[in-house]
Parts: sequence; structure tokens; C-alpha cells
Amino acid sequence: MRFRILSLGLLLLCSSTAFAQKDATQSSEPKTPVTFYVMGDVPYKPAEDVLLPEQITKLPDDAEFVVHVGDIKAGSTPCHEGVYQKVAGMLAKSNVPVFIIPGDNEWNDCAHPAEAWKFWEQYFMRFDRRWQHSFKIFRQLEREENFSFVKGNVLFIGINLVGGRIHDSVEWKQRHADNLNWVQSNLRRFGNEVSSLVIFGHAKPMKAHNDFFDPLSETAKAFQKPILYIHGDGHTWIYDRPFAAKNLLRVEVDQGGIAPPLKVTITDDATDPFRFDRRNGKPVK
Repeated sequence: MRFRILSLGLLLLCSSTAFAQKDATQSSEPKTPVTFYVMGDVPYKPAEDVLLPEQITKLPDDAEFVVHVGDIKAGSTPCHEGVYQKVAGMLAKSNVPVFIIPGDNEWNDCAHPAEAWKFWEQYFMRFDRRWQHSFKIFRQLEREENFSFVKGNVLFIGINLVGGRIHDSVEWKQRHADNLNWVQSNLRRFGNEVSSLVIFGHAKPMKAHNDFFDPLSETAKAFQKPILYIHGDGHTWIYDRPFAAKNLLRVEVDQGGIAPPLKVTITDDATDPFRFDRRNGKPVK
């Protein structure tokens, strides 16, 4: 009798271990691909005030969210409050959550950057809260415009990285340090759980941003998994790997007035998970 009880106990222990192993295996299985859309540098012209709302309302049904990577107006357009209010109203027409990060045209290149930033905060800070969604959004305490969330097996991070005029060199360097810290802290928290990382910024990589991109490249090497840095600023399509870390891909989106929002699908491919559709018949590589 004692032998039978002992045998039964061992059987139950083995069974529970098997279930635990099965659950662990299931948790690492590939998840449904994530599909989202990215736009930038729009609207610049009066015609784009008509175009942008159309682009937003006509997004395909597979869109899970949208990201505007900055520059909500042309550099020559005055930084009046009405511009921020107008574009916020356009983006709010989306059926899916919209995330937005700052561009230089609506902030540091304005005649009065401090006033422009107040307008940006008023109309775009925590913009995704206009929608009811299930994303668990994290924001940097020191810099609330920086956000992150995990969707599927992907970590998404938005940062305040702009080009244009350096109106305060101390602030410029501190913001880059904050951005880097935000990326690294999110990787420490979620890096083992995800299969890839997407970083949204506005600025194209330039010498003035080396204090961010050089250490980011070292961070990418340590992470080892695929990373996408996607941005606006330059207005023309670029797909390349200009960094020392070759697992770090850079994509510059077409200016919103000449191309529809970019479709991005992320798969569980271990080395090349990023799929792009410029939606204008042009190649992506």
C-alpha cells in the first residue's frame, strides 16, 4: 500500500513537471505577427491638410496602431497653437491608437521653442489615451514623451530624438542620455521576453547624434536580436544598416505628402523579422 502511494505521488510530480515544461514551451512559441503603420513629415502644404485625414481614415483594417514620427508642419510655417490643434484633430480621426513623437519643426526650430513645447505637450502628450486600447504603456519619468510597450513578441520604444537647431547644448546632450537610458532600461526589463525591438525617432543619424547612436550600437550588439530604428526627417525612403551593430536596421519613411503611411509587419523570424510595404509600388530595398 505504501509503495502504491509513493508511486502515485511520483506520477503526479512527473505530470505536474510535464505541464510546467509544456507551458514554458508554449509561452515561447511564435505569436501572431504585429502590423502597424508609420508616417512622418506631414502635413506640410495646404493640400496635405486634406490628404492626411484621408490617409488616416482609409488605413487598412489590419492596422493595430499608427505612429507619427514627427514634423507636423513645414519648417517655414509659424508655430502657432492652431497648427498643433489642427493636426491633433486630424490624427484623432484614426480608428486605431495613434502614437506621436516630436519633430524639430514643431519644437526646437521654432522662433520660441519653450512656447512651442507647451503646445506640443498640450495637444500630443499621451496622445494614445484618446482611444480605448489594451496596450500597457510605460513612460519615462524624466521625459514623459518617451514611451514603450510590448505587443506580441516585439518591444516598441518611442524617443524624443530630433534634428534641426541645437538651441541648448546641455539639454541636447541630456535628452540623448535620457533616450539611451530609456532604451537600455526597457531592454533590461523586457529583453529576454521579446524577439525584436523597434525604436521610433524623428531624426536621421548625423554627427550631432553620435552620443546617442554610438552607445546604442553597442547596446544592440549585446542584445543580439533584430532592432529597427525608424524615423522621418529626411523625407525620402532609406533602408540600410549604417551602424557598427549589423543587427540594427535603419529605415527612413517617405514624406507623408508623397507616399501613404508605411505598412510594417513584424514576424518571428529570428534574423529578419521586419516586412515593409511602401504602398506605392516602389521597392523597399
